[in-house]
Amino acid sequence: MGLVKVNDKIVTEMGYQVKPGDKVWFDGRLIKAERPVYILLNKPKGFICTTKDEKARKTVMDLVAKATDQRVYPVGRLDRPTTGVLLLTNDGELANKLTHPSFGARKVYYVTLDKVLEKSDLDAIKNGITLEEGLAK
Repeated sequence: MGLVKVNDKIVTEMGYQVKPGDKVWFDGRLIKAERPVYILLNKPKGFICTTKDEKARKTVMDLVAKATDQRVYPVGRLDRPTTGVLLLTNDGELANKLTHPSFGARKVYYVTLDKVLEKSDLDAIKNGITLEEGLAK
């Protein structure tokens, strides 16, 4: 009991709302609020959208290592050979709103084809393409 203090007062109420400027202590240690960090990266080919790779391949984290001392995470992903804009942040609420299907965030992809687009290809695209996240139309 009494592990959490806000402005030198013990807090036992579940769901207590901390306000900007409040000093929060847990188990005798001052908790510092993390400032939100947003990094827009133009991801080049050859980098994986993950924080760590067990095969020691290049990750987007290698590209932003010197941009902040805060721990950030890629929001969504682009395949290794894909280039494009990628958001990295420590703002979990924003990341969830952008990636969880229930929020309906719209994604737009621009592609370059390596062949002429045939009618059968266009029909297949109109019917939807299966991605990890589900059917895309």
